[in-house]
Amino acid sequence: MKLLICATEYPPGGSGIANVVSNIIMHLKEYGVECTVCSPTGPDVRLGSEKLIARAGIIGLLYYWKQVSHYLRKNEYDVVWLHNPLIVDGSHLNRILVTMHSTYYGESVHHVGNSLFLIFYKKFAAVIEKYCLTRMNEKTLFTGVGKSVCEELEKIGIPRERVIYIPNGVNTRQFHPSPDKKLWREKYGIPEKDTVLLSVGRLTPAKQPHTLIKVFSCIERKIPDVTLCIVGKGELFDNIKNLADKWRLRKVLFLGYVDLDDLFALYKCADYFIITSKYEGGMPVLTVAEAMASGLPCIVSNIPNFEFIRDADCGIIVDFSDPIRASNTILDYLHRGSLHQQKNAREYAVNYLDWKIISKKYLQVMEMLCDR
Repeated sequence: MKLLICATEYPPGGSGIANVVSNIIMHLKEYGVECTVCSPTGPDVRLGSEKLIARAGIIGLLYYWKQVSHYLRKNEYDVVWLHNPLIVDGSHLNRILVTMHSTYYGESVHHVGNSLFLIFYKKFAAVIEKYCLTRMNEKTLFTGVGKSVCEELEKIGIPRERVIYIPNGVNTRQFHPSPDKKLWREKYGIPEKDTVLLSVGRLTPAKQPHTLIKVFSCIERKIPDVTLCIVGKGELFDNIKNLADKWRLRKVLFLGYVDLDDLFALYKCADYFIITSKYEGGMPVLTVAEAMASGLPCIVSNIPNFEFIRDADCGIIVDFSDPIRASNTILDYLHRGSLHQQKNAREYAVNYLDWKIISKKYLQVMEMLCDR
């Protein structure tokens, strides 16, 4: 199979989409698929402008996808795999697989944004997104990395029979538990005997990092031997750090961006993973999958994307709308212990979320398109 993959980000840059694409491609090549990657940074076909996307948002995205559309008119592939595409007229494109990692529609419905401008921007982008997706060729197949994304696609106007749920995955050989947390904690100055809560992800309004700080401030006042490690940058980084300083929180470590080796180590030295998001596309979120593979029970917000945590018995679901009540729920959970949930988290990741398993699901859909 000759496959073209088009995405607006690809390693060594990018984040969620880049992570998914690069891991799936690695396994598709093992299955004999000839993969060509097209992104603003290549590596095989370079279109669009990474700088324009960073500076102009949706204008830069539309420019990239316009170039992709022109490229596809001149080149033939067995299947074309598009990630969160914004092609104004895709009716002429054949054997197309569209994977949605999130939708502007979902973000606008959940009012994701820290300003009126950003909220308006999401609504404007959602209109463009709907126009583009509903004008793809009627034989185009869609996959969503979360059930909520699949539901959002249906609400946008994509027929249910053309939408398939394929979850995010994780490399379970890279992300795994460590019996010696002390070894990893020394590097970051984390007290050896503390209970460590780990948060990983970009500090954006959708993640509600303010809520995380409020909840942890309540926890820190009641138990002294707990540390919160926050990994990631994002538009709210300085704001959140200033808030922690203002409230004189002693046990919050802001580690910013860390490389992959450090990320492996931080998962190994933590006791729990915590995420307070009000909206996510993935089910699971990539960082939650990494935490589970690392044997960490997960403390998650009560949004549909995290319902499987209860089913897998590998953590707790918390209503973060009331920080004091949420902190009491978490404190009770920490006191009870969760040894069996560590095992459950790891087993779920290995049995259902390994990239090799996920890549086979994508390959089946691509072969279905080839047969059309």
